[in-house]
Amino acid sequence: MLIPPKYTLTPKISELLSQIEVNKEIIDTMAIPPKVEQNIRRKSILKSSLFSARIEGNNATLDSYPKLSPKDKKRIEVNNILRAINWIIENKTKEITAKEILFLHSRVMKNVEYQEEIGKFRTKHEGIFNSAGMVVYHAPPPNTISDLINKLLNYVNQKDGEQFIPIKAIIAHYIFEKIHPFTDGSGRVGRLLVYLMLKNEGYGFKGILPFEEKIDLKRNLYYETLSIPEKDVTSYVEFMLEVIKEASDETKELILLKQKIEDEDLLLPRRGEILRIIKEHKIMNLDSIKRRFSQVNERTLRYDLKKLQDAKFIQKLGNTKGVYYKTKTST
Repeated sequence: MLIPPKYTLTPKISELLSQIEVNKEIIDTMAIPPKVEQNIRRKSILKSSLFSARIEGNNATLDSYPKLSPKDKKRIEVNNILRAINWIIENKTKEITAKEILFLHSRVMKNVEYQEEIGKFRTKHEGIFNSAGMVVYHAPPPNTISDLINKLLNYVNQKDGEQFIPIKAIIAHYIFEKIHPFTDGSGRVGRLLVYLMLKNEGYGFKGILPFEEKIDLKRNLYYETLSIPEKDVTSYVEFMLEVIKEASDETKELILLKQKIEDEDLLLPRRGEILRIIKEHKIMNLDSIKRRFSQVNERTLRYDLKKLQDAKFIQKLGNTKGVYYKTKTST
């Protein structure tokens, strides 16, 4: 097996790399409220997990997943991948080892199938079959797996090798799938390897890059490009870079959209309503506000107003009984 495989740096690849780099810089520098970012990331990780499982035949959807029983195999598969991605996000280790690969496999396959083989490289010969049941690829013999994985990891951890990080990550995925080190779970672990490598090399996109959804939409093309010989994997590289580019496009647009949400949308409902009323009337005194919120005691309202002042949404004018409130933009 040729490690790494060969590819040609085509104009299309150069353009895709450039677009991914632009998206990365925009996403990395955009500031959004932490709670909003966490919410986006949580939904993104679920999408990554669900669509990675779907690529392997799990038919769960974003709508059906929450309704599945905790004991349902489809839900367990998705949850396993979700936990593995969360581990990757929290993991601080920069060098990837065989131990981490086996750990990810044990996470992905927990309580699913082949329990006696989880966290272990396969010990039997494996073939990859097409939809007609015909073998389209014979994986390397089991006694060669450890050596091939070591060669892969030498490529992965090499600092002066492939200069383009996204290409390095997707080439590693290609090699991993060719080795097919597990009886089951190689695809899921291989896509996690992409996630781990991108994150380790500063291309984590804030943990918001559900590229698996794009693969699932083009599943046949994904498998088709993965099956090409390692002497020239240019078409595979172009396909996978397009996947990452499209996913990062959506991440960028989503964050830009969320960034436009006014901070006041993050307020507690009552404080948001107080702010809306003050904006509507330009200027209001405490008595007027109290009449609007007759069920809320004065002490609570004063606390709400103080919090709005602290957040610089409103300003206080006057003292004691002559106190008025107006928004910062009021004149």
